[in-house]
Amino acid sequence: MKIPEWAMKYREKGTEVKDIGGKYYLYKASSKWDPEKKRSKKISGKYLGAITTEGVVKSKHERVLEGLKNITVKEYGATFFLMENNKEIIDVVKKIYPHEWKDIVSFAIFRFMYNSPIKNLSSHYTSSYLSDSIINASLSPKSVAKLLYDLGSKREKITNFLKHFVQGGKFVVIDGTHIVSSSEGVDSAVPGYNSKMVFDPQIRLMLIHSLDNHMPAYFRILPGSLTDVSAVSLTVKEAGIKNAVLIGDKGFYSKDNVGGLQKQDVRYILPLKRNNVLIDYSPFESGNKKLLQGYFLFQKRTIWYYKHEGKDVITFLDDKLKVDEEQSFIHLIECKKRTMEDFYEKQCGMGTISVITDCKESSEGIYGLLKGRLEIEAAINVFKNILKADKTYIREDKSMEGWMFINFISLLFYYKTYRMLTEKKMLGKYSPKDVLMHLSRIYKLKINNSWVTSEIPKKSREVIEEIGIPIT
Repeated sequence: MKIPEWAMKYREKGTEVKDIGGKYYLYKASSKWDPEKKRSKKISGKYLGAITTEGVVKSKHERVLEGLKNITVKEYGATFFLMENNKEIIDVVKKIYPHEWKDIVSFAIFRFMYNSPIKNLSSHYTSSYLSDSIINASLSPKSVAKLLYDLGSKREKITNFLKHFVQGGKFVVIDGTHIVSSSEGVDSAVPGYNSKMVFDPQIRLMLIHSLDNHMPAYFRILPGSLTDVSAVSLTVKEAGIKNAVLIGDKGFYSKDNVGGLQKQDVRYILPLKRNNVLIDYSPFESGNKKLLQGYFLFQKRTIWYYKHEGKDVITFLDDKLKVDEEQSFIHLIECKKRTMEDFYEKQCGMGTISVITDCKESSEGIYGLLKGRLEIEAAINVFKNILKADKTYIREDKSMEGWMFINFISLLFYYKTYRMLTEKKMLGKYSPKDVLMHLSRIYKLKINNSWVTSEIPKKSREVIEEIGIPIT
């Protein structure tokens, strides 16, 4: 039977129409020379589809493959959560930086999520649904370099931003931490050494932490060699804080530093090294708790204390810590690394923490403030981990200032998540990074120009239910 004209009109060069059971189908076609018959013969090729009066209907397999080509997949859950959970912070960024806020917020989010170096920011942006919710952020290396310089050139705008987070009644100032910089153009990165005896060029970061809000509140960067207590006073004054307490590490105490803090009217709690001559261990020698002045409970542990007469020195005793230190020391003796004479010499100081302070708080209050330093140390560890990827990228002091500012915002995002997990009693199961990992498995799919949310994995759904922020 002759194939009707309406079916033949779909035949193009390199194809043929076949009649199979009264229905018409389109196939690829080619020809090949037949040396025996001395003429070309037709060779049917790939099936292209069924011919109907409406047109050629491709095979189901082809239709599926074609559909897949039109699907765009982007990360959605983690960036949506960060935008929702940090609305207050983002609103402040928008207020202070109405023209740059898209770049700043996107940059800070990817620093938190991926510890992303500058060169990968654009890639993270384009593969995230954030590029459709925050449209036209400029995250190329060249754009970011300009952004950092511009931000760092206007310290007054940075301080304006930071003062929005100086809230609450109790603030702890950390005396500073060194961050190594391999950038030759950063004048403030001067040779120095830190507690790890690293002599590389480095800058000094000073953080103020709110104990009421359990959040970083302020930062200032200083030349790496600057350790003068006046820097503490200037940072507190710049932040507009009147009730801050400096909590130093064991290397900060000296008569000169204490005198300087008193002149600058900065309160302090400074841990003392255990061999400091200001510490009197005689009340601890007999083990008789009657010689001590009392105890309090801290996180279900009994802490004994002794106030040294005529001095601003308090020694705290944690019996559990004492047992742990004794066991560790005995292990060193067994390994022939220490001797029993060493043990007898140090046994009275084991399990103790001594501080010199001018705070008028109770012994329990001072101990609580001292332990508050752990929050700051945790913040600095996070800060350093976030910073480590790009320590060689920043070439100028102003760019370094902008760089620290972006990462400080990233740190705020981290601690907002941390605080939420604490309030919902989820910290035993998830860290802030765990939450982002599970939520990042939720995607947006663009199918035929329409966005839909992917199926949500069971674990990700459990996280959503616990944090109480619906992701749809």
